[in-house]
Amino acid sequence: MAASDDAEWRRAPVLPSDPAARAAAPPPVKALRAIWRVLGPGAWLWELSLISWALLASYFLIGREGHLDWTGHALGRDFINSWTAGHMLWLGQIADIFDPRRFLGHERALFDRRLPFHFWSYPPPNLFLVAPLGFTGYFEGLTLWSFAGVLALLPAVRLWAQENWLRVLLVVSPAVPTNIGLGQNGAFTAALLISGLCLIDTRPVLAGALLGLLIFKPQIAVLLPVLVLAGRRWRTMWAAAGVVAVVLLLSWLAFGTQAWTGFFGPTLTTQGIMLKQGRGPFVWMMPSAYMAGRALKWSAPIAALAQVPFTLAAIGVVWFEWSRKDRPLELRAAVVMIATFVASPQAFNYDLIPACAAALVLWRRDPIPWLGLGLAMLVWALPVVMLGLQQIHAPVAPLVLTAAMIRLATLPSWSVRTNRGVRAGEGPTLQPMGAAP
Repeated sequence: MAASDDAEWRRAPVLPSDPAARAAAPPPVKALRAIWRVLGPGAWLWELSLISWALLASYFLIGREGHLDWTGHALGRDFINSWTAGHMLWLGQIADIFDPRRFLGHERALFDRRLPFHFWSYPPPNLFLVAPLGFTGYFEGLTLWSFAGVLALLPAVRLWAQENWLRVLLVVSPAVPTNIGLGQNGAFTAALLISGLCLIDTRPVLAGALLGLLIFKPQIAVLLPVLVLAGRRWRTMWAAAGVVAVVLLLSWLAFGTQAWTGFFGPTLTTQGIMLKQGRGPFVWMMPSAYMAGRALKWSAPIAALAQVPFTLAAIGVVWFEWSRKDRPLELRAAVVMIATFVASPQAFNYDLIPACAAALVLWRRDPIPWLGLGLAMLVWALPVVMLGLQQIHAPVAPLVLTAAMIRLATLPSWSVRTNRGVRAGEGPTLQPMGAAP
């Protein structure tokens, strides 16, 4: 290339609209443009994700003392509960799983006697999910659990977004490394919720079956009755009810009456005590208004009163959104994904993968770029930053989620924002099930 040609090229726009000009670019420039097409849109979201994965790596590589982390918990933290329950299941100690005192004793005997207090808090159907862990060592099981969660998430992400780079962006969102670091089941619940909502218009029975499987963690399904009633999704409702009935019956046949009496007895009693009196990370990890009140040192009854308007607002917004026939499914589903965490007093930062999916919709569709991107970034960062904010008595998570929920509900149905430098019609869009936005 001549010097004059090179000077002319340097004066060309970063993303030239002329195909001939793009073809004439030298290979390094073409490579940089290819990277920009992937990373340029939503660069801030990519950066927040990178920071989250770096924190995860530092947790496993630096912040550890043998098989314990720097706080004295097992590496993978809450995974110790799932792993212990899986082993106790095959040892025939099912009743002890739902007795917090005995469960902790088994946990310490199987892993380390220095472990701080943990307890099993899930209903008996969750034992189907953790049963394979009874055949693994601890770190082998943690690796299997983490990979299985991400693999379960992939079909849901494929349904949710059409563009590959958006799928990758959601898979690496901060909620995913948070879920892995805490050894939790948030990827499984996200896979069920996202897939079920994506399929509800085109395959209502399958959608109901997937949503019904959330019985193993019912607080994530708290708003599903509202949307099926508001949208008159009777086939989805009956399919979900049928799956719930079958799962409950199978869990009773497999694990016995003692499992259920233990769950409704010592397990829920301990759960209630923790919600009222729990301290430290247990409080900091919950994005609800109730736990915001607890972080501010309010009494449990006052914190519960603070939760009421948030729950009612979430119910009202979801009802309004799903009773309308003119709204794209993408917007209706995104509202539910955010509103779930506004409504539920007991959800955790590792559950927020669906909220990150909704943040992508907010960013892509908001006709006010700074507002959509700003709210999307706040939701995107919540799984990580809320821990520190709640610790210093600045629990903004319920306010951020509520603002995002309201903004999604008020977006015009036609709005799809293109990226700067990308011509209308060429920009990546989120179109679940191939439906037009």
